[in-house]
Amino acid sequence: MVSLSGEQRKNILAQLENDLANNVIGIGELVKQVRTQLYGMTQTQYAKFIKVSDKTLRDIEKGNTDPRVSVLNKILAPGGFQLSVRSVRHDI
Repeated sequence: MVSLSGEQRKNILAQLENDLANNVIGIGELVKQVRTQLYGMTQTQYAKFIKVSDKTLRDIEKGNTDPRVSVLNKILAPGGFQLSVRSVRHDI
């Protein structure tokens, strides 16, 4: 586990949120950065910590799967992230 001050953690989260919002990183990279920068864990350690399979975590980080929002929220929750689906409205 990485030992971070509250300010360091806040700065990392702000940067990750900014990078995601500006399409600098994708969801898989976000997951990897939360795992490594905030927790300093291997994929195996983090998968066990969040109670998902190693394969699921590995596939998400590599972008080899299209996981449900509920799975992504479970994986990102330790970093304080929550994904939501925005509805799209089209007026005809």
